[in-house]
Amino acid sequence: MVIDDLSEPELVLWEAFPVARPVDLPGAPVRAAVIAKLLLGAQDRLPGQTPGLRLSGARITGRLDLSDAEVQHPLILTGCEFEEAPVLTGARTGLVDLAASRLPGLRAADAVIGGGLRLEGCLMDGPIQLGGAHVSGTMDLSDTAIHADPAVHADGLTVNRDLLCANAVIDGEMRLAGARIGGTMMLDAARVGRPGGRGLTAEGIVVDGGLSGRHGFLSYGELSVQDARVGRRCEFGGARLSNPGGIALNAERLAVEGRLLFNEGFAAEGEVLLRAAQVAGQLSFSHATLANPGGRALNAPLMELGRGLRATPGFAATGAIFLDSTQVRGSLNVDGGRISNPGATALSLRRLGVTGRLSCSEGFSAEGEIVLINAKVEGNMEFHGAALSNPGGRALSLWEVTAGAGVDCCEGFTATGALSIRNSRIASTLCFAETTLDGDLHLRGVEAASLKIGPETLLLRTVDLRHTRVGLLDDVPDRWPAQLLMNGFTYDSLEAPLPVQERLDWLAKEAYQPQPYEQLAAVYRRHGHDEAARDVLLAKQRRRRTGQRLGARLWGYLQDWTVGYGYRPFRAALWLAALLLIGTVAFAIHQPPAFKPGEAPPFNAFLYTLDLLLPIISFGQESAFGPRDLQQWLAAALIAAGWILTTTILAGLTRVLSRQ
Repeated sequence: MVIDDLSEPELVLWEAFPVARPVDLPGAPVRAAVIAKLLLGAQDRLPGQTPGLRLSGARITGRLDLSDAEVQHPLILTGCEFEEAPVLTGARTGLVDLAASRLPGLRAADAVIGGGLRLEGCLMDGPIQLGGAHVSGTMDLSDTAIHADPAVHADGLTVNRDLLCANAVIDGEMRLAGARIGGTMMLDAARVGRPGGRGLTAEGIVVDGGLSGRHGFLSYGELSVQDARVGRRCEFGGARLSNPGGIALNAERLAVEGRLLFNEGFAAEGEVLLRAAQVAGQLSFSHATLANPGGRALNAPLMELGRGLRATPGFAATGAIFLDSTQVRGSLNVDGGRISNPGATALSLRRLGVTGRLSCSEGFSAEGEIVLINAKVEGNMEFHGAALSNPGGRALSLWEVTAGAGVDCCEGFTATGALSIRNSRIASTLCFAETTLDGDLHLRGVEAASLKIGPETLLLRTVDLRHTRVGLLDDVPDRWPAQLLMNGFTYDSLEAPLPVQERLDWLAKEAYQPQPYEQLAAVYRRHGHDEAARDVLLAKQRRRRTGQRLGARLWGYLQDWTVGYGYRPFRAALWLAALLLIGTVAFAIHQPPAFKPGEAPPFNAFLYTLDLLLPIISFGQESAFGPRDLQQWLAAALIAAGWILTTTILAGLTRVLSRQ
């Protein structure tokens, strides 16, 4: 190209290039070939000057093709309009600045851009292709508008410093799979993707300085950072991800060296997938809203969290929350949160491990079942003030759970649906004080330091305590429901053991089983209330009698009337004293004749009556004298009464001594 071929605008640019003087040519046409010649050394370099192309406002005609070229000068074309997409494929360049320009696209695959790539404020009518490119400085797409799908194709891109996309409008997929960003990747207030398509695809991306998608960042379609590695922290505060019925965020195996934040009004339509994510800091969903009705709003099993999970205050989810096999160093806090997945699992925490506390309290609500199976929580498990609802099903299931402290379902806790705690170990108190439970309460095979039922507890349906063991039973007996199952329930002591009649009414709520009576009597003996223990065992025999056959019942009544089944020995003494008095008077009035008058000892009415009543001991009176007529019938009655009383007393004493 000779200088005579140049138009006037091109001549101005030609003459300005050796000294890198800015040239403003609003609307003037400039051939792309002229720009390429200048960048490739067609213009002589002036001594002491640094060449450079600094053009603004021009209309670039033709294709700017620098494929595989080595460009040693900055390329600055700001506010220009390109007829065709520039081609930098395989090129090696310094700074490329196309800010505020309008382009049909940009092709720079495998390019090496040494001084940064500035595309802020551009209007792109075609895609940006940067697959395998290397940008030594900052890549800036701030305020850029790109209308294509895919809009950005940059798999394998390397940016040594920051990738800035703040306020950009990327109307199509942005592909950055396998990219490496040395600084920060900023998507603040940007819009990426199209409804029904894909948004940002950044699988395997490495961002050393942190990832920010805050302040109204909007993503349509699936946003994928699967297998990504992010240094410092990853933030989506105030962002909105929209992919209804699909995956809004795919962050499987995401690794974040700092915090992962979805707060400040973050909203997701579709599933948030964090399976096997590793977060060295805290995972936060404060003031976040997740919506995936009928599906999983948050699907995050197998996570490892270094400083806890916080979803409070203002957290709301429509759809299930799955945190199965997640390990949390620190606490898991969902206080005040709301989860809605009616008729199904609302919150799944199978095989959960938490080194701190698990808190779902202070206004927390859930529609659907909360499930903890094979979970271990080293601190408290707190549900006080929570409202759970799953009518016709289980509202809360704690199966094979180990709690290093207590389980707190008190202070306003309400549940519609069953509450099931099975085969669990609770190091401190299992509390149901001030609880309203409209559903069955199953406590099967539980071990707890104490069980608390308060004066304001309202248990409306069946309570099953079978095979549960607690150290201290701190309850109000009349707060237990009419349907109560206690066979195998054991406790070491009672906070309020007396009065005994209240405890007997408590035991009467269940169909007769001997173990609950034996258990209560044993506790009374440990407390030193022996009389109360005997009352309990007597009540046990009376309830046992109601289920026996007629003969056994009659025998039981006799034992009860006479000696109270051996637990009322003073009754036997009264019966014996009365019979002894009757016999002594009767035989003193009319002495029975001797069998051998010359050999009989002196008659003693008292000893004769005693000899009749006591079948084992003999005082020599009964064998020496023989009653006649009515006295014979009296003697027979005394002998029979003596045998019955003696047998009953011995049976009762044997029973009592065996319990001792």
